[in-house]
Amino acid sequence: MTKFYYVYLLVDVATETHRYTGITEDLQARIAKHNAGEVPHTSKFKQ
Repeated sequence: MTKFYYVYLLVDVATETHRYTGITEDLQARIAKHNAGEVPHTSKFKQ
């Protein structure tokens, strides 16, 4: 069976200067983790 991966780019909407790229098999779960502050790299920019 073929696996699909998503490559994504997050942009800080407050400043539009911070950007983060990532790859995942489950895009909705990964975005939820970013928004919940569970990803160390992006959590330091969470307000």
